[in-house]
Amino acid sequence: MNKKIVIGIGVAAAAAVGYFFLKLLPKSLQLKESADNIKVELFGLPKIHKLDLSGLKISLDLKVDNPAQGRLNIKIPSVRAYYTPVNTTNRSLLASTTVSDKTYTIEPVSTGKISGIIIEVGAMNLLLNAPTIVKDYLAQGTKILDRVGFDVIAEVNGIPLKVQKL
Repeated sequence: MNKKIVIGIGVAAAAAVGYFFLKLLPKSLQLKESADNIKVELFGLPKIHKLDLSGLKISLDLKVDNPAQGRLNIKIPSVRAYYTPVNTTNRSLLASTTVSDKTYTIEPVSTGKISGIIIEVGAMNLLLNAPTIVKDYLAQGTKILDRVGFDVIAEVNGIPLKVQKL
């Protein structure tokens, strides 16, 4: 093949790749910015869904604020429940949701609700944390509920969201 044709094809291919890169880069940065600005919060208080010999099931709802101009698809693979004992910052994991790849759509510049997330705390985990929780309850009373916290791990439009404390 002629050298000029090969060089011309190479320059054209490089120009095409550069054009598409510059065209798509702002879009990907905009998606990243949308993922960083999304806000996930608890919608109301968590509720005891079921309590039996196998453990405790907690039901909670999430409120998701979408400040972006575009529709967001959010996947929440995991919500984790923690307990922080009094006079310490060390959190102990109580339980987390089963991994899910269900996707929720949040409309532009709106708030969406994700309902019915179930966290199962196994009986063994309850027994291991019970002495600390009972001791704190005797010392703090009803303020013990303030010691339970939740984290959400999510993915927005395919971009991992920072872990948010609820």
